[in-house]
Amino acid sequence: MSDAIIRSAIEGRLKTWAQAQTPAIPIAFANSGYRPVTGQRYLSGTLVPAITLNPSQGGKHKRYHGFYQVDVRVPDGGGTGDISTIAKAIEVLFECPTTIPKDGLNVHINRTPSTGPGASDGAGFYMVPVTVWYDLDDFS
Repeated sequence: MSDAIIRSAIEGRLKTWAQAQTPAIPIAFANSGYRPVTGQRYLSGTLVPAITLNPSQGGKHKRYHGFYQVDVRVPDGGGTGDISTIAKAIEVLFECPTTIPKDGLNVHINRTPSTGPGASDGAGFYMVPVTVWYDLDDFS
């Protein structure tokens, strides 16, 4: 259940930001059916949960952690200026510390997001990954 809350919290924040850009940046969320448009920038997102921890032995405390990877994709051949600007904006959107409340729980971003190296994806896009690390403590 908490993975769904984490996904919804992070994706909701990302979607609000992406829709406010001029022009809006489409997002290919997991299993959403989005089809990239040739020549149009877009984002894709993947939740990568790690093992659930039990920091309070004998209690109901569960700690969910992992990362959400946002892949920034721009058309090949346009240089790195646009993709660098978008990646930096996503780093700021999820800067450390950020707390995203959702359904009575709090998703904590308590590490600075990391931007990885870029590469052509072979399908007409240049991609840079931005990794957003999260934690959520559930006492229910």
